[in-house]
Amino acid sequence: MAKLILKKEDYQKILEYSLQHKPVEACGIIAGIIDEDAGKYFSTKIYLMENIKNSPEHYLMEPEEQFDVFNDMRENELDFISVFHSHPHSPARPSQEDIEMANYKEAIYLIISLQQEQEDFRAYFIQDEQSEEIEVEVEI
Repeated sequence: MAKLILKKEDYQKILEYSLQHKPVEACGIIAGIIDEDAGKYFSTKIYLMENIKNSPEHYLMEPEEQFDVFNDMRENELDFISVFHSHPHSPARPSQEDIEMANYKEAIYLIISLQQEQEDFRAYFIQDEQSEEIEVEVEI
C-alpha cells in the first residue's frame, strides 16, 4: 500500500498555513522523492500557494504560480508528489468537487480537516472519479 511520508516540519508548515487561512481553504503542492518500488512518497519541499477563489469551500491555485512551482521542481530534480488543501469546516475526505477537479492522476491529494479541535490529515489517490485513501506518516 502507498504511503505519504511527511517530515515533521513539513506537517507543521502545512498545518500552520491552513490555520492562518481559516475560514478560507488553504492550498499548495508537495514535492519530494518517490520510491515507486516501496510505494513511498517522501516530502522534501512544500510550496504554499494562493487560493485565488478565496473561499471556505473551494480552492484554485493561481496558474502562473503553479507554473513557477513546476519549474522549480524540475530545476531541483524533485518529484511532484501531492496537492494539498484544507477543509476548514468539513471532514478530511474528498468532496464531489475535489474528485471532479483532480486533474493530476499521479498525485496524492492531501486534505487537512480543521473541523474539530484536533486536525485530521488524510491522503488519497483520485482516479476515474474514485478516491482511494492511503496512509499518511509523519516522521519524528
